[in-house]
Amino acid sequence: METAKETLKIQTPEHVGFRYVLAGLGTRSTAFLLDTIVRGLFILFIFLAVVLLARWLPQFDPTGIFAAIPKTWFFALGVLAYGVVDLGYFLIFEALWSGQTPGKRMQNLRVIKVNGRPIGWLESSIRNILRAVDILLGFYPLGLFVMFLSSRSQRIGDYAAGTVVILERRRKVPMDKTRLRTTSKLNLPELELHVSTLEPKQYQVIRSFLQRRQAMNAAHRREVALLLTSRLIKKWGISFGGDISDESFLEEIVGIYERIRKAI
Repeated sequence: METAKETLKIQTPEHVGFRYVLAGLGTRSTAFLLDTIVRGLFILFIFLAVVLLARWLPQFDPTGIFAAIPKTWFFALGVLAYGVVDLGYFLIFEALWSGQTPGKRMQNLRVIKVNGRPIGWLESSIRNILRAVDILLGFYPLGLFVMFLSSRSQRIGDYAAGTVVILERRRKVPMDKTRLRTTSKLNLPELELHVSTLEPKQYQVIRSFLQRRQAMNAAHRREVALLLTSRLIKKWGISFGGDISDESFLEEIVGIYERIRKAI
């Protein structure tokens, strides 16, 4: 059972505030154990593939070239593949899945930069290469010690890469029930294609605004909605009729983005 949740507060240039819940030791450990199981399956598959390759390949080689290859070469191939999986598993998944691995995704965890932006190959490489330092002397003793001392639950790799691990909360975006006009009048066949290019950080800004707009005063709310909408329209080179409000347009963007993510 985890203690009170620590949070990370970030203010965007659009004056939209984010409050991220930092992942605790319990959820991070569970995610790591799940990833260990997945990695174990990968390694088991590689081991079986190497054994079968060493046993059956020479039998189907009329030239006898593979029969002359020492068995230790196959063993070295297996060790190399194990090393690639052991290091590359976290590095590749976190870089391609915007800070998530299969274990983190099952626990609703994500690695982000301390400024709230998604991580890339550089951050993923740094934090995972330094994982070797965290596991010195056994099962993460140094990493756990540093996490306990950190106000953001960062291990050594996180400090070096400038990253934190957050707990994602799946909250629906509240639609404005006071508006009579809805996005049903928005007829842009290419909109889904444009939304598919939306970066996670841009989606988070729009989603955060929609979740917090009720607490804004009317003038600031209109200003932020217009700013976000204008940037998307300019970037995508599109236009829509005046009968669609800026907020309705943003609601449509979030809805399409989340539908696309579920389909992936």
